[in-house]
Amino acid sequence: MDLNISGVGKSFGGNTALHPTDLKIRHGKFTTLLGPSGCGKTTLLRLIAGLERPDTGSIRFGEDVLASETREVPPERRGFGMVFQDFALWPHMTVFENVAFGLRAAGRKDAIRDKVLEALDKVKLSGMEQRYPHQLSGGQQQRVAFARAVVTRPRLVLFDEPLSALDAVLRDEMRLEMMYLVREMGLTALYVTHDQVEAMSMSDEVIVMHGGKVLQKGTPEEIYNQPRHPFVARFIGKSNWLADGRSMFRPEQIRFEPDGQDTLAYDATVAQVSYVGDRYEVRLKSDVADGLWLAYYPRRLSEGTEITIYLPKHSIHRLDGD
Repeated sequence: MDLNISGVGKSFGGNTALHPTDLKIRHGKFTTLLGPSGCGKTTLLRLIAGLERPDTGSIRFGEDVLASETREVPPERRGFGMVFQDFALWPHMTVFENVAFGLRAAGRKDAIRDKVLEALDKVKLSGMEQRYPHQLSGGQQQRVAFARAVVTRPRLVLFDEPLSALDAVLRDEMRLEMMYLVREMGLTALYVTHDQVEAMSMSDEVIVMHGGKVLQKGTPEEIYNQPRHPFVARFIGKSNWLADGRSMFRPEQIRFEPDGQDTLAYDATVAQVSYVGDRYEVRLKSDVADGLWLAYYPRRLSEGTEITIYLPKHSIHRLDGD
C-alpha cells in the first residue's frame, strides 16, 4: 500500500512550517526527504508519524485514514517504525529489552525472544543482547535502534537523520549497511536528511524541499540531470551558470579539447586552484559566466592562465521555474 498525503499543511505560532503538500510514498521504495534545516522535512515526517497533527489535509495509508479534519490515529496504532537521530535508547534497559520494547508497545506477546534475536542477527549484534547502551559504540547503538524499529515488521519505517550523530567514516559504513538491510527486508522507508550524498546514493526517489514546499520529486538521476528549480540545481551537486542565470551545466561536463561538432567554446581565466587528492578543482572566470565556474583538471594550473573550455550543447540545461 502507498502512503498518500493530500493538502497537508502545518503552522507553528503563525509561522508556516509546511505549505499544503501533496505526495505519494510508494510501497516497497526507499524515499528521501532532502533539504536544508528549516525546509519542512522533519515537520512532514512528524505529521506522518502522528507526533504532530496537520492543520489542513489528510494522510492515508492505502484506504486507512491516519489523519484528517475528523480523525487522528495515535502514533502507536499507525504500524510504523521510527529511527531517531539520537538513537533514543533506554539507558537502563539491555539491548534485548530495548528491541523487545517495540514489540511490547505494539501489543505483541507471542515469540518475543525469537523475534528479538532474529532482529539482532539481522543487524549483526548477535551475542550482545545482555549489554547496555553505554557499553556499545555509536554504530552499534544505531543498529539497536534500527532493530527496534523493524522487529515489529512495520508497514513503513521513518528515519529522522539517523546518521548525523556518527563520525564520517562510520556514517559511510552505516549508510551502506542500512540501505542493504532496508532492501533485504523488503521495507518501505521514508528517510529525512540534509546530506545529498545520503539521499542520492540510498534512494529510489528523492523529494527536494525548501521553504516548506516540495520543489521536485524524482529518481536521483532525474534530480541531478534535470533539475526543475534553481535551488534544486544549486543544492544538488555542483553547478555552473551562464550569465542569463537560467542555463547551467555540471563541472564534469567540461572538456578541454574540442569533442564533436555540437560543441560550444568559451574563453576563461584560471582564478583559483585547489588540490583534492585525485584531481584539481579549478575556478574559472569568464565573461559569459554568472559567478566563477568550477572545472576538474588532472594537473595543477597557474592562476591567471588563459584557457578555452568546450561544452557539448546537450550538457547545458535551462531552467524555466522561479
